[in-house]
Amino acid sequence: MSHRLIVGVLVALFAFWADASAQTAQKFSIQASALGVKLTGIANEELAFGGGGEIQLRWNPSAFSIGLGLQTTRHELNANTITFNGGFLEPRYVFAALGESVGLYTAARLVALDATFTVAGVGELNVDGTAISGGGGLLIRLGSRVNGDLGVTVGKEYYDGEAAEGLTVVTRLGVAIGIG
Repeated sequence: MSHRLIVGVLVALFAFWADASAQTAQKFSIQASALGVKLTGIANEELAFGGGGEIQLRWNPSAFSIGLGLQTTRHELNANTITFNGGFLEPRYVFAALGESVGLYTAARLVALDATFTVAGVGELNVDGTAISGGGGLLIRLGSRVNGDLGVTVGKEYYDGEAAEGLTVVTRLGVAIGIG
């Protein structure tokens, strides 16, 4: 199934869910998300798209929040893979509400990356880097302590001080649970 179809179905599902709002009402939340990643600098379409996940702890004092987390994605073509692991800092600001059910947000993400390139018959190469991205999304209230998150960010990766070719486009589908 195409990642566009999955995102479309989930958007439709969330659009009809009742009682949604912006950040969780609790001061802290934990969020887990599935990620779909498109690397525009890679010519092979199979290798260019990968999936993964993230987990983050968010501090939600107001419409502004800050998340700290870990993410991983994997891109495969036959026996060749690229795995990206990283820790990130993500400030987010909910700037508008669509009724009482949906909040629109903008976010930036700073990532410390470790990229592992595995080529069949050759071996592995690890490269440390950084990434910066920005974008936005929808926060959808699913309960008094639970929000859905549907977002997209576009960013740039840097390795050894040099910008990688192309952009990185990340689609995100997550659930945030208020914990305090």
